Amino acid sequence: TDEGKAQLLLTLESFKGELPRPRILRDAKNSAKQDSMNLSPIDEMLLPLIDESVRRQILMRSAENNGDFEALSELERAKSRRQRAKEKYDEAKDEGKDELAAMWEKEADFYGSLRADVTQDEGSYSSFLDRDEWYERTRQKLAEKNKKRFGSLLDGLE
Repeated sequence: TDEGKAQLLLTLESFKGELPRPRILRDAKNSAKQDSMNLSPIDEMLLPLIDESVRRQILMRSAENNGDFEALSELERAKSRRQRAKEKYDEAKDEGKDELAAMWEKEADFYGSLRADVTQDEGSYSSFLDRDEWYERTRQKLAEKNKKRFGSLLDGLE
């Protein structure tokens, strides 16, 4: 509901704006009934603050419903590796391939861990803030190797 979204916006430290007047929200709802997929003013305020993959899915659905196939293809082209891995996870889960789904879920989590801020689109900020994929994969392999070799400091404690 709009009330819940407004409360959420007000609790976020990153929200630095004013909420739309109730009349504006009411008018937007009335015009949205005529249009196929216009976002309400409060949804537009929330959009920059949510996960980039969810935001892209909302924008793609909106572009498709409005017949803006140029914007749709641009949004499809600019998907992050994390979003592509999430989509492959969903496909594998739908097909009942649990092992493959687990692998893609792990991959999506890995790509998310590389990002400095998953609410921002890839490339919208300096790439120096993100972790390097090659470095992180090497570090994880080394940590796994050392864990097998030496165990944990907590091994044997009960």
